[in-house]
Amino acid sequence: MAKIKQLQKVGTSKGIVIDKPILELLDLDHEGAAVELEITPQGLLLKPSKIETVYKRISKRHRKSLDKLGK
Repeated sequence: MAKIKQLQKVGTSKGIVIDKPILELLDLDHEGAAVELEITPQGLLLKPSKIETVYKRISKRHRKSLDKLGK
């Protein structure tokens, strides 16, 4: 199911509005939903991100800061 969307200005960037039924289908219709963006030979892949993946990435990148906050 291909759908054509137009880029829209969002501040100094560009964005795409994703229709609510699509967000619901992907379980991304809640506040703070995280997505992963991946550049592939076919284009841009957008997929739901699991909280575990996000946590691992953040904790690895900011381990020293998180350790200091934990004290």
